[in-house]
Amino acid sequence: MYYLKPTFNLIFYSFVFGGTTFYSFVASPLAFKHLNRESFSELQKVVFPYFFQMQSVSPLILGLTAPMAMQMGPLVSLASASVSGCLNLFWLLPWTRRVKEQRQQLAQELQGEELEVQDAPLRKEFGKSHGMSLLFNMTHVAAMLAYGCFLVRGLTRYVPK
Repeated sequence: MYYLKPTFNLIFYSFVFGGTTFYSFVASPLAFKHLNRESFSELQKVVFPYFFQMQSVSPLILGLTAPMAMQMGPLVSLASASVSGCLNLFWLLPWTRRVKEQRQQLAQELQGEELEVQDAPLRKEFGKSHGMSLLFNMTHVAAMLAYGCFLVRGLTRYVPK
C-alpha cells in the first residue's frame, strides 16, 4: 500500500506528459503532412476537446496523488499546466472554431477576389488564435516537465538506500 500512491502518480504523469508531447510533436505534425486539409481539420476538431480537457484536469489529479509535499514549485508547475489547458479549452478552442466556421461560410458564398479580400482578416485572426494555442500548449508541456523534475526528487525517498 506504501507504494500505491507514488506508483499511480508516476504512471499517470507518464501518460499525461507522454501523450501530450507525442500528440503535439509527432502525431499531429504527421497527420498534417499526410492528410488533406479537410481530413486533418476534422481529426483536430474531434481530438482537441479531449486533449484540452486532459490538459486541464490531469494536473489536478497529479496534485491530489503527489507522493511528495506540494510546495511552491510543484504547485506552480501544475497550476500553470492546468491554466494553460483551460485557456485552450474554454477560450481559444471556441474562438478558433468560430473563425473557421466564418471562413467556411464565406467560401460557400463568395469566390475569387471577393473571397480573398474578405477572408484575409479571418485568416489573420485564425493564425493569431492558433499561435496563442500553440504557446499555451508549449506552456503546458514545459510546466509538466518541471513537475516531472519535482516528482523525481520526491520519489527518491522511496528508493532503498
